[in-house]
Amino acid sequence: MLRRYKIVESRIVECNEPNAPILQFISPDEKEKRWLIDEYLVDEHTLNSALDPDELSRLEYEPNHIAIIFKRP
Repeated sequence: MLRRYKIVESRIVECNEPNAPILQFISPDEKEKRWLIDEYLVDEHTLNSALDPDELSRLEYEPNHIAIIFKRP
């Protein structure tokens, strides 16, 4: 599921704008995963790691990006 947000008066608010600056994917399906990989060039391994409930939270430094994998209960 995709939720879109924008910043209004220093607050993050949900919106329906197609070009929203903040996107939140909740349990993305295969189509959404492929879109993230193809459109935003998210590394497939990094994406799968972020979605794996058994992965540890961490920072990954790569030459062309930094990945923050954050887990919460």
